[in-house]
Amino acid sequence: MNRIISCFTNCYGPSGVRTAAEKIRDAGIEHLELALRGHNFGGLVIPEEVVVTEKADDATASEFRDHLKRLGVKVSGCNVGGGDMRTDEGTALTERRIRFARKWFDVDIVVSGASQPTTPEERRAVVENLRKVGDVAQELGMVIALETHKGPTQNADEMLTLMFEVHHPAVRLNYDTGNILYYNPGADVHEQLDRVKDYVRNVHLKDSRGRPEDWYFPAVGDGGAIDFRRIREQLDAIGYAGPYTIEIEGIGGEDEPGLDERHNRIKRSVDHLKACGYFD
Repeated sequence: MNRIISCFTNCYGPSGVRTAAEKIRDAGIEHLELALRGHNFGGLVIPEEVVVTEKADDATASEFRDHLKRLGVKVSGCNVGGGDMRTDEGTALTERRIRFARKWFDVDIVVSGASQPTTPEERRAVVENLRKVGDVAQELGMVIALETHKGPTQNADEMLTLMFEVHHPAVRLNYDTGNILYYNPGADVHEQLDRVKDYVRNVHLKDSRGRPEDWYFPAVGDGGAIDFRRIREQLDAIGYAGPYTIEIEGIGGEDEPGLDERHNRIKRSVDHLKACGYFD
């Protein structure tokens, strides 16, 4: 099976998307999941100025797209998360990012969030707004893959409920192996995947040592709580070929590892995935 193996640009931390593009082929893969926003959570800080956001002018976006082509790097999808889907403003932001991703990087998958509604009214707003952005994605020939985050996509029960409520062919799931364990004490990452696998359109391969709310996301293969070979086998069984995206968010309390160590962790992750049959 010809699987798409990718790397989330956030793995390169504050070095940003340009450095990710320049380094990733040396790690043994040629695809990136491209962040379209900064990040500041759990100790992983990525300034907005080192990513290419939807606010970029045409010259900036065009130059970066050309840079990717020169390097022979492909974009497996764009990560557009961050818009608050409970609000009109957050929904409009998500729509702009979806359109930007399609226009400049010609992707058919974007990874986004479903926010965290706390009342029935907010829940209804999230469902309605996910349908709205789903319509935009469908019009553009795209799929939105909702990230495994606290709230409506926290675990299989929540994911299946949300998929039933939204009931939109362009709104599906990003399954994050590490986040399932982070947000759900005692969860079985493989049992959870079995229940939702038919809705999965993107996968974040993130390792963990299995403790809830434990910011421990090392190189894939270093955590010990996830059988990545079994993850592949589960998805092989339904013909899923990717994207499988390496995501390394680091270890809580550690000093900034620096570019060389970040790159080394990605290379070790690729080696582990090779041993688990992802490149067969």
